[in-house]
Amino acid sequence: MAVRYDIQANIVDIRHDNPTKNDQFFIDTNVWYWTTYSAASIFSTFYQTKEYPGYIKKILEKKSTIMRCELILSELAHVIEKSEFEIFCKKSDANITKKEFRHNYADERNFVVGEIESAWGTICESSESFGILLDEENSNYILEDLKQFCLDCYDVVYLREMRDKLDEPRIITDDGDFATVADITVFTANNTVIRAADDAGMLIRRS
Repeated sequence: MAVRYDIQANIVDIRHDNPTKNDQFFIDTNVWYWTTYSAASIFSTFYQTKEYPGYIKKILEKKSTIMRCELILSELAHVIEKSEFEIFCKKSDANITKKEFRHNYADERNFVVGEIESAWGTICESSESFGILLDEENSNYILEDLKQFCLDCYDVVYLREMRDKLDEPRIITDDGDFATVADITVFTANNTVIRAADDAGMLIRRS
């Protein structure tokens, strides 16, 4: 069954957008994955490893501001380890668990950590940190936001940080979930989201 997105955000097709020096962006983990992880093309469609890195290159050339949340490291590390585990199992025809992969194959473990370190280093060089506070009060806010928005827990944290720290919350993402959140702008190359936004009159073209 296809996902039916109730488009509430403003949507920008990054293939027809030119960032400016005054822009501020938050970049979602999926986009960082395709931009910084060396084997990302194995786990993506062509447009994801073409359009998003290309748009980030434009942003860096224009010296736009990129903000990050430190929690991205946790999400990105998880996805990279999962990807390397799948590559290893397929390459070696191994029938092992992720725990066995993590503990029993030292060379592979070192490679995984190296990939994470390299990706995170690139992200830190390209962006400024929001800083983040996860305490009991914020945990309660996160739980309330999970009831309100069709987002996963990581994304709820990112949304809260964007709204708190950016004058105009703007996120570069392939995740259609963010398109259902009002009062933010989603920059994407996801055709499903773009078509739904066009039908809903929420697709915008910046001058």
